[in-house]
Amino acid sequence: MSLAQNIKKTINYCRKNGYSEAFFAAWERVTAKYYRNYTYQKPDADELARQRSDQSITDIRFSILVPAFETRTEYMTALIESCLAQTYENWELIIADGSKSDVVKKTVAGYADSRIRYERLPENSGIAGNTSRAIELAQGDYCGLLDHDDMITPDALYEMAHAIKKKNDENKPILVYSDEDKCDSSGTRFYDPHLKLDFNLDLILTNNYMCHFTVVETATLKKLGIRKEYDGSQDYDLVLRVVSTLLLRERENTGAQRVEKKIAHVPKVLYHWRCHENSTADNPQSKMYAYEAGKKALIDFVDRMGWKGDVRHNKHLGFYRIEYRNNVLTHRPDLAAVGGLTAYHGKVAGGTYKGQPLVYAGYMNRMDLYQNTKLLDIRNMAVNKAYQTIYEEVTGHPYQSTLYSDEKELPQWLRDLDRTAEGRAQIALLSGTLSRRLLQKGGRLLLDPVCVRGVKGRADNFHK
Repeated sequence: MSLAQNIKKTINYCRKNGYSEAFFAAWERVTAKYYRNYTYQKPDADELARQRSDQSITDIRFSILVPAFETRTEYMTALIESCLAQTYENWELIIADGSKSDVVKKTVAGYADSRIRYERLPENSGIAGNTSRAIELAQGDYCGLLDHDDMITPDALYEMAHAIKKKNDENKPILVYSDEDKCDSSGTRFYDPHLKLDFNLDLILTNNYMCHFTVVETATLKKLGIRKEYDGSQDYDLVLRVVSTLLLRERENTGAQRVEKKIAHVPKVLYHWRCHENSTADNPQSKMYAYEAGKKALIDFVDRMGWKGDVRHNKHLGFYRIEYRNNVLTHRPDLAAVGGLTAYHGKVAGGTYKGQPLVYAGYMNRMDLYQNTKLLDIRNMAVNKAYQTIYEEVTGHPYQSTLYSDEKELPQWLRDLDRTAEGRAQIALLSGTLSRRLLQKGGRLLLDPVCVRGVKGRADNFHK
């Protein structure tokens, strides 16, 4: 991103959130340096050759769907070449072109590969409409969603095929996603990698962190379709509907596979998101309508789940927060507990983000977002009623919520432990044991980083 673009982004952030928030955001960007020295490492020639010769998986067919509209020749050429470079060869590329001109048609005509299928549309129906036509034509087992100015890495389909095949038929994923990075308009410089978490239910309810590269089981995609009324965030709407379908199945049938089993993550960069002046990758302000569509999709998700809550924009563009009415635990029996952060001297004192400055938003703004976690701090948590006996077994004390949003003081036994280093070590041990037991019982743990409790007698309890 250029200096001018960074300045523009900072000014927009300042207008939206104020000078103080903008200052700390800029300070974090300078001091945290998340993956500042990142370099995309393409698989070497030997590895690519090994993948091409690997015949252990050949039966999964991918349909790569591209909604095109007046795509620049160099961008479409790079896209097609990235598909032709795939080490896994069982694929088809479907380009649904809504252009008025012949620019895309002429580019595609330069390729004789029968796997490339070009469909000229009578009119441009937007990303959602053009993608819908490509879905109708898809003949593969899984469909990959590829924007018309982006590229996939040569090992993308190979890695996706292996992620699918390593699951048995019962656990076969419905959706698979990978890590991604950004590239400049020339497609030669790569930066800002998005190294993602494995499927995280509550994190996906704050933003479409899956994004690129995503493949979806074709039968599911054809059934759900792409909804035009969510154009701009049609991919987020699709993910949310996949998730809600699985969650409702999980809730209604105790024997159903959990959603975490049906969505897989490939922890490798398999997608290059091209940045130019008209793309959301480089200029989030260019598609403000997309963020409103994302909010609308999340409201629809909440309604389908029957939860009572309101959806609002987060201070970061493209991020959201569900404000549950009353208490999140009353709406979410799938949650064993909800917890916040504990703070000491301006830093997180325990749990997932221990040691991080409180003013940080965290990598990909995660310290400002709801998310599922494997560890909650017992000094700032509330346990769902069905799991409170586990709390009492682990601690040896009657259950008492310590969630700071409930404005509860810590019970005396915890205050006593928090006075010494040995006691704080015991708190960490209890937090880990309780979190592990709750997870083993089948519940999810929800971290709400906005809820912060100061510890060790400090009076700076506050909400981020």
